[in-house]
Amino acid sequence: MMRFLLLFFLFGIKVTTGISQENFANKMDWLAKAKPTSNLFVHFDKNVYSNNETVYFTGYLIKEAKVPISYHSVMAVALIRNIDSTIVLEDKFLMENGFSFGNINIPDSILTGSYHFLVYTDKLINGLPEAVFHQSITIKTNIDPAFKASMKIAAEKPYESKSHKVLISVTSKDNRFLPKPTNIIYRYGNVTKKAKTDASGQFLMTLPLVGDLIDPNVYVKLKYEKDSSFLSLAIPQLKSKADVKFYPEGGNLISGLPCIIGWEVKDQQKMPLALNAYLYKNSQVIDTIETSTYGMGKFMLVPEAGVNYSVKLVHSNLMDSTYALKKAIDKGLTINIQNAVVNDTLNVYVRSIGISKLNILVHNFKEEFLNIPFDMEGRIKLLKISLTDIPKGLTTLTILDSLNRPLAERMFFAHHNTKEKLEIESDKKIYSQREKVSIKLKLNTIDENAVVSIACVQANRLELKKTNDIESYVYLKNELLDLPVNGTGSLYKDKIYLEQILLIKGWRRYTWQDLLSVKLTDTTLTMDSLKISGFITRNDRKKLTKPLTVGLYGSGITTSVVTNEEGLFKLNNADVIVEEGEKMYAFLTAEEMLLHTIKINNPYTTLSKKLVKILPNIEAILPSTLINNSEMVLNAKEKPIRLKEVIITRQNDKPNAWNANKCGDYVCFNKILNCRNHSGDGRNTAPIVGKQYLTVKGLRTYRDCNDKNLNGFYTINGIHTEKEFYISDYKDPIEPAFFSTIYWNYGLVVNGEKEAEISFYTSDITGKFRIVIQGITNKDVIYGENFFEVKANLQ
Repeated sequence: MMRFLLLFFLFGIKVTTGISQENFANKMDWLAKAKPTSNLFVHFDKNVYSNNETVYFTGYLIKEAKVPISYHSVMAVALIRNIDSTIVLEDKFLMENGFSFGNINIPDSILTGSYHFLVYTDKLINGLPEAVFHQSITIKTNIDPAFKASMKIAAEKPYESKSHKVLISVTSKDNRFLPKPTNIIYRYGNVTKKAKTDASGQFLMTLPLVGDLIDPNVYVKLKYEKDSSFLSLAIPQLKSKADVKFYPEGGNLISGLPCIIGWEVKDQQKMPLALNAYLYKNSQVIDTIETSTYGMGKFMLVPEAGVNYSVKLVHSNLMDSTYALKKAIDKGLTINIQNAVVNDTLNVYVRSIGISKLNILVHNFKEEFLNIPFDMEGRIKLLKISLTDIPKGLTTLTILDSLNRPLAERMFFAHHNTKEKLEIESDKKIYSQREKVSIKLKLNTIDENAVVSIACVQANRLELKKTNDIESYVYLKNELLDLPVNGTGSLYKDKIYLEQILLIKGWRRYTWQDLLSVKLTDTTLTMDSLKISGFITRNDRKKLTKPLTVGLYGSGITTSVVTNEEGLFKLNNADVIVEEGEKMYAFLTAEEMLLHTIKINNPYTTLSKKLVKILPNIEAILPSTLINNSEMVLNAKEKPIRLKEVIITRQNDKPNAWNANKCGDYVCFNKILNCRNHSGDGRNTAPIVGKQYLTVKGLRTYRDCNDKNLNGFYTINGIHTEKEFYISDYKDPIEPAFFSTIYWNYGLVVNGEKEAEISFYTSDITGKFRIVIQGITNKDVIYGENFFEVKANLQ
């Protein structure tokens, strides 16, 4: 954040026109309206899934921007495969008053690997969703791969041959040679190539040595007949230059004034580096400094005029290790905030040379909280700023000269409090398999009420680097970019981490450049909503002669809509809401059906494809170590023993090992539709259209899932309501119960006056389980967690 201050500094650099004091509030109001931001947070039950599992989630639209929260009526969810940005699943869910509850089933056919969910609402600002959220996940499988594949670096000394040799080996599941070659597509850097394995199932890749490669991984897709697998491997890189940046607290080094300097070190892949370094004054070492595991550190310096300061890194993998600091200037001021994560009072030390008339501005670039003149008497002053009227969150202190030009700036966090708001108490800390768990929940504050979602999942199904909590997201991730992974899980609750972030990562989405340039006309934005529409054409391609009535059927309800004279019709959201698992159909009368065709336009699919390109999932590129496709298979203790597969082949149908239809729907031998107790069971059968089956919501008549024209009925991908989580006591000892999510609930109201109680049962999976509770109160957001362990029953 501090770098841009150099552009505006009063001395030694071109002077920029300031903003009059009375215009600050107007400018910030315009900027807030020109760049509205809302907080959409989605609580997913976990971030590591397997095939045939259900993803449960709750969406919270927390902060209002341009569009009122109550106007957002749809939350779209798309699952994106990271390696090729393919949209593999998508759906839409009803949103009411800022809440949306839903679920998506991960079919057996999805390949293992890294994915992310792209979530957004139906309200658009200048053609883009006003509220967007990303959640990274990993998909594993409980099925052994159809073939074994592995890769390794073959050459011991790649630098001598100026290339890397990587060997790919493919065999059958029983370690035999495959009768046919395996097709290979691999990508390294900007080069993508195709190849095939030889008779022994091997292929030797030759990869050139490339310097300054942002992504060090080689990505491989293997395809044998109808089965595919992905592999990846981090390739050793040549020594490269580190990315080193210095952040003098306040923005500048002033000769003779002590200054805390934050610094940050990253490698070529933008990953933080923990290292030591020497601080030089001209050619003499004057101090030893270091960075933390987050690649951040700080040191104190009293710079002298005309002296060169530099830092030399101590790291064996870096080729250029000396980096110069900016030279100190003669006049100016510095800021020192020893504790930037505070509750009610901010203490600021201001040191100045040559400047006395100042203005103190406290703001968040969207709203001005304090703007007062200040006379600097002497060289150092301690300012005590009360934060009573300042809202919770990231706030900026800017010190300006008498013409309101910024001289120094520092970010702090107001009203930070790590006291647990939510009490989560389980009746035991250790449970047996299939034992009842009782949990009591209570808010610690009497004057607050909360609406929360609750997940109890196997602890290893929550990868730390992909975990999102609502407090950290709302107050940090949604405001600051490119934050390093926190080793404790919660960014918000780690004060040491936060202090480093506020010193190093203090730049915002809003900058002084934006504030200076914003105009009233910039606040005029185009607002729109996504609507499903359709178009009717005559089979003889002649224009329609009159409007037609289109019938709509879904969840047992029939309605209609009338087209215009050209055959176009738009559907209101209320027209296409269907229950979970249900389809919506459009149809014409029998007479018109023979002469016309209906085409359905789903704008969500088009927008999702656009967003994948222009709003990529921001995630650090980590060295990848997926060198064997068996690594993405669940542990044997976490999956049931699969029965012998029953293959049923029908004309024009592909064989299906668990007898589901093309939509993934199946009926277990107990006549339960999509019974999660028997996913993958060879005794399953495909559901029959028109027949009733038992579900968690009672009896349901099954309707065909064909996405194409079904005897004149055209499928509309409607807006779904939520699915109830099925809680079982697993009384039948024969039935397998290998569920990593053993409890999910949403929309639960918790307050400080009365305890809320929930209960559920452990499954057959042993080990550590984690309870995660997230939601909002009438004053803030809320997060809580607890753990318990499940041990195997004594035989």
